[in-house]
Amino acid sequence: MITLSLGKRVTGIAALSIAAFLLFLSWWVRNKDKIRKKLPVRLEEWEEIEDETYRFINSFEREEDLKERPYIGAIMFMVAIGFTLLVFPETAAILAVLILSISDSASTLVGIHLGVTDLPHNRDKSFEGSSAFFLTSITLALLFTSPLNSAIIALGGAFAESLPRVDDNFSVPITVALLFIIL
Repeated sequence: MITLSLGKRVTGIAALSIAAFLLFLSWWVRNKDKIRKKLPVRLEEWEEIEDETYRFINSFEREEDLKERPYIGAIMFMVAIGFTLLVFPETAAILAVLILSISDSASTLVGIHLGVTDLPHNRDKSFEGSSAFFLTSITLALLFTSPLNSAIIALGGAFAESLPRVDDNFSVPITVALLFIIL
């Protein structure tokens, strides 16, 4: 919706700006105690706001990323959105961002709560989660293209999302946008 009102270039730059801010927050979280000790004055209200912000953003993070790479999921998500909006044509970019946002979330929710059948090529992902990704993706793609093209785009996106050791925040929107352009 924001992209439709502000344009894809402004939205892309905004997404990259948010990623930069989150990168700063990631650094700050790892170093704030050292920095606070060196400050001549303590601002308890500011520290309270920082701590609340930290707790809020942490609620979206994977447990294993919190210590070593805080906010990495949100950073990668915003970088991927910014990159996709700035590089690809508008319709391809909007579809790619929608699928990344909605289908990836659906696959995570279904995979965590209902997933029982591991994928053969990635034991961290489930058939149920990938199916949720495919079904939501095909539904979204149908708003933009034919049923056959939608199925191909959804299948490509689901495969990209399931790859081990590849950040799906990048693989999904790039795959979806490229397939949309090609088809």
